[in-house]
Amino acid sequence: MKCILIGGFLGSGKTTMIRKLVKHLGKQGQRTAVIVNEIGEIGIDGDTIKEGEIETREITSGCVCCTLRISMEYTLRSLMASYNPDTIIIEPTGIAFPAQIKSNIEKMGIPGITFAPIVNLIDAGRLSRETGELQNFMKNQIGEAEILGINKVELINCEELFEICLCLRKLNPKARMIHFSARKGGENFEMLLKLLEENSRKEITEGNKNSIQMSGVSAYSSEFEIISQEIPLETAVSVSEQILNNIKNRVKELNSEFTGHIKLSFIHKENFVKGSITSAHRIPEIEILKKGKSPQSRIKVLSAVTSVPQDELIKAVDLAVRKQLEDRRLSFKKVGRGRPGYNRRITIS
Repeated sequence: MKCILIGGFLGSGKTTMIRKLVKHLGKQGQRTAVIVNEIGEIGIDGDTIKEGEIETREITSGCVCCTLRISMEYTLRSLMASYNPDTIIIEPTGIAFPAQIKSNIEKMGIPGITFAPIVNLIDAGRLSRETGELQNFMKNQIGEAEILGINKVELINCEELFEICLCLRKLNPKARMIHFSARKGGENFEMLLKLLEENSRKEITEGNKNSIQMSGVSAYSSEFEIISQEIPLETAVSVSEQILNNIKNRVKELNSEFTGHIKLSFIHKENFVKGSITSAHRIPEIEILKKGKSPQSRIKVLSAVTSVPQDELIKAVDLAVRKQLEDRRLSFKKVGRGRPGYNRRITIS
């Protein structure tokens, strides 16, 4: 069984890439399992990846590279015993160290696991502004990678791409580097998928590091159930966009240069509205995915941002959701915050 680790800072495009990768492996007839790790207590990316017969297993409330290693081992052993997949794809939280996850799995003594080269995705639009101000944990992520995937190149020009390549090469002289748009696909993205068929040669010699402490990221997740029955899709999209903007504006008041990931899902009938913002300088990205019929509309929000007090982040998220739903006169109730631990939802294709 092959294990593919797709790392990268919050909002770098891991989920989009994994959705494409799952389809690619499915066309090859591979039986694939996906494990999604969320730093918050409520999972969102698992719902995003789930399409058709795809399901996900989520490990929440921390980072699998340091605080949730036992949960990861249980999940891996359970998947192998019950489903025996050909490939397991792991999407760790954006502050995780994938090489440390690989090392942890190797020490579990699970027979038959091989590893694809460790991938670290980079948000080209964000890195083009931050090449001289990268935090240490981001430098660590880049330095551990065997493949550096420069994603979202449609957001930058050739000169900016050149500067990013120079910066990355200084931080990691040995990694293979490839630039592409996971959302749009194309020849370079297909080349990346081909590289994942190879085996990892990375040997881990460093000790364990606590990614949560190193990142300085505050995280909060919440979930709201919409009791109102008739909600036009246009309203769901508008509500999602406005909630994200309101959270961003408040967080920006607290830290004008924050980075991270504010992401939202609005489950609406047969549709799934996905939205996200990755920095103070971005506008919401909204995507509508087709899902199976859902009896109840729900909004989930997960925010993980740098240098913002935890209590202020909680206020910003909950106030933004409540105000927008009240302004639209939509009846709702808040679902209790997810308990510590992990939500088990198996992903098979």
